[in-house]
Amino acid sequence: MTTTSVSGQPAAVRPEPVVHHWIMTVQTADGRQGTYDGPIDVVPGVHTHTSTYDVVRKFLAEQMGTERFTVLFFAIAPDQL
Repeated sequence: MTTTSVSGQPAAVRPEPVVHHWIMTVQTADGRQGTYDGPIDVVPGVHTHTSTYDVVRKFLAEQMGTERFTVLFFAIAPDQL
């Protein structure tokens, strides 16, 4: 579906975000391990699996205070039953 802008030209319609649930297990270089999870808004056609992974990884780096960790597990899926 497209809409018409004031200028008469078609305006792009941006899809609504879809809430996804992610889970990531990480291990730091000094042996700390943890599994984290949470919701994230993903816009179909804009965000990719890779870009969403990068956002989650950066979030965990901020939470843990280090970027030096290995991701042992990552999963993401729409948050619906």
